[in-house]
Amino acid sequence: MPEETGGGQGDGKKKPVRTKTIPQADIDFKDVSQSVAAAWLANPDITLRWKKAADFEKETIDYADSLQIRVETGNLRPGQTLTLNQLDDRIEEGVSDVKTYIEKKYKKANAPAQFARFGITHSKAGYFLGRDRNNRNEALKLMVKSIAAEGFGNEEFGTAFWTDIQKAYETALVAASNTAGDVSKKVATKNQQKKNITVVLNSLLKVLQGNYPDQDEYKGVIRQWGWKKESY
Repeated sequence: MPEETGGGQGDGKKKPVRTKTIPQADIDFKDVSQSVAAAWLANPDITLRWKKAADFEKETIDYADSLQIRVETGNLRPGQTLTLNQLDDRIEEGVSDVKTYIEKKYKKANAPAQFARFGITHSKAGYFLGRDRNNRNEALKLMVKSIAAEGFGNEEFGTAFWTDIQKAYETALVAASNTAGDVSKKVATKNQQKKNITVVLNSLLKVLQGNYPDQDEYKGVIRQWGWKKESY
């Protein structure tokens, strides 16, 4: 990337100061790359042996599309997280009553020995239905079976409640996992596209600097091409 000079120390010589001409933020990067692509098409006298202007324009369009899809996919996550949090709240409420059912049937002192069959495990903070969400999903399946087996099926937090919760939780968990996977893939794609475009942008800057050795003229040209700031 272009370098500006600043005052040196000691030897009186000026030392190069590197500036960031290419933006790191995705939106700014998209805007700059598309502006440069359009300018390159409009200036066919500027060439790179290994990249055509039309191919570069397509790369910038593909990057913009990837960025938009990444944003849209990521926007699903807050809603999915909210759904899981709401289900967690209902689960905690249900577990509290189920522990009461077990205590009434087996006596309070003996109840903890029965909890594991219902998916309720012990931690320093108390007894819970799986703390990790994947473990919680499996624990819910144990809860459904044991509720029926122990005769609690008709209770308020009985078979119907836990069956509905288990199905809803599994659906929400799968959706969240799929979204997380999609986001990771799209981030990897976007980052690789950005890396490839950056190589072209840096090359074009060098070519333009070679064609416009006067620094003031060079700075004016790159602004016309789309580089709007001296440094990002």
